Amino acid sequence: MAPGKARTRARLVTALKAALVALVLWGLHRTIRSALADLEGQHWRPSELRVGWLVVSGVAYLAGQLPSSLFWRRLLATLDAPAPALAAVRAWYVGSIGKYVPGKATVIVLRTALLRRAGVGIAVATATIFFETLTTMAVGAFLAGGILVVAYRDRWQLAAMAGGLMLVAGAPTVPAIFKRLAKWAGIERAAPGTIDKLDHLGPATLVRAWATIAAGWCLIGASVVAGLLAIEPAPPGGRLALWALATAAGGLSVVAGFVSFIPGGLVVRDAVMLELLAPEVGTGKALVCALVVRLVWLVSEAAISTILYFSVRPTSSGVDATP
Repeated sequence: MAPGKARTRARLVTALKAALVALVLWGLHRTIRSALADLEGQHWRPSELRVGWLVVSGVAYLAGQLPSSLFWRRLLATLDAPAPALAAVRAWYVGSIGKYVPGKATVIVLRTALLRRAGVGIAVATATIFFETLTTMAVGAFLAGGILVVAYRDRWQLAAMAGGLMLVAGAPTVPAIFKRLAKWAGIERAAPGTIDKLDHLGPATLVRAWATIAAGWCLIGASVVAGLLAIEPAPPGGRLALWALATAAGGLSVVAGFVSFIPGGLVVRDAVMLELLAPEVGTGKALVCALVVRLVWLVSEAAISTILYFSVRPTSSGVDATP
């Protein structure tokens, strides 16, 4: 490439990166401003919250996402596109911040771009992102529905909703169906023969993935409980029952927000969490909890994304390095 064209290309790439960063920051600012306004409308001030429980909530939330990021790395390896663990986790967490931007494409753009230096092609990265995301959502809906059916049978409408969402998210992850969808989307043309390697996953691998991701959703449920403890020192009912309900609330709210295609699941997450928590803790506290959890999750994702993006630099050989 001629020097002049190379400089022009470099400037264009830099401009695109700057535009993407600006778009993500705008999405974050929009979500934070909305949550703070809603919280103020409930006559709650940040000074009234217990900071320690907010930290616990954020850590539990981030830990709950780790199984999904590791499953994504497993998918990449299965499709002969292995990535270092730290590079895959970095791309997963940093990419997830893109969900606060309108549309779902930003998540894919960020994750694929961050794995390019590890040698992962765009087509393979995109296919595995869809497979991992849909699997994570299916597990969350399945777990929420199971909890509601077993312990809260009077909320059969929400249990039915969870079952429907599980089918919507889970059906495309059946390897035979996913391969057909991937070919229809043109991924097979971009990476011939790659999608067929999903057969190598095997039932045992998928069962382990569902089990570990379910454990992750339980940690997200613990995050919701910690958010409630930040505003209410002694919530009613037993802690175990509250944890189960919070796990259902966390899973179902996130999945519903995902399928809504609203950036960050704004409003949808809050409404579902409110519907599940209000009968146990009261409408006012349930709404405040939903808003606080939304803020904690956003701040936690922004913090871990910033740390991983600037502290870990994957090299072109796929070996993680620090700046």
